Amino acid sequence: MRLRIMGQLALLVFACALPVFAQDPTIEYGHPDELRGVTKVFVNTNANVRQREMIVNTITKYLPNLQVVSRPEDADIHLRFSLRELRNGQREGVGTVVKLVGGNRERVLLSVEDEFPPIFERGSIVSYGLEHARPRMFAREFVKAYQKANG
Repeated sequence: MRLRIMGQLALLVFACALPVFAQDPTIEYGHPDELRGVTKVFVNTNANVRQREMIVNTITKYLPNLQVVSRPEDADIHLRFSLRELRNGQREGVGTVVKLVGGNRERVLLSVEDEFPPIFERGSIVSYGLEHARPRMFAREFVKAYQKANG
């Protein structure tokens, strides 16, 4: 009986502690000037390797001294890029540059969302071209901010 109660108690403690471990990070807001002195960057495009390659190629072309690392824990900052589906069926690129500041906190240094007029409709040849241009556009915005902070 006592063992059963202890087991139930342990299960209850685990169930209460699980949401604590799964909390989203606390977001702070910084400034692109905090890119000064950054030497290592991690590029996160979830599982989209092609988008990552486009971003990395753009960064290494304009910032050859900036090292792109393959492990997030080795980086000074993280570049995160994804495509978001809009209600009207269009997609937009969303990119953020964040600096992890310890614990469960991160500072957003730069946020970029592309804005294209409605003429670029879903399924058009132009829309297809934009799918490939969006990661590069985000990378170029990062390059500009990095050069300004380190210029």
